Amino acid sequence: MSVKFLCILLATYFSSEFLAFWIFLMLRKKFVQKGFSLRPMILGVLERLFLYVGLIQGFGQSLILFGALKIGTRIKNDEDKISNDYFLVGNIVSVLLVFTTIAIWSYLNKI
Repeated sequence: MSVKFLCILLATYFSSEFLAFWIFLMLRKKFVQKGFSLRPMILGVLERLFLYVGLIQGFGQSLILFGALKIGTRIKNDEDKISNDYFLVGNIVSVLLVFTTIAIWSYLNKI
């Protein structure tokens, strides 16, 4: 693995996560009336990291596993459920961020 490859990978990843932090901070204010919580942010970082690694390695099936895991974690008591709109929008934004970041990384890696 070359230094250029690693630098581009880390720069695109951290830029994307910085953007994700601000996007989800705004989405959380819109959809969830509770105060700020670091736990969902950390879980989102781990989820996106899983998708980044899986897709960069060429494992498109990681999207299927991600979807199955997300559905499985939604099966719980009613009092703990978050808004379905927030859940759907959050997951779509996360996956779009991953796709966009990988596209930018691929482009920059070819230059």
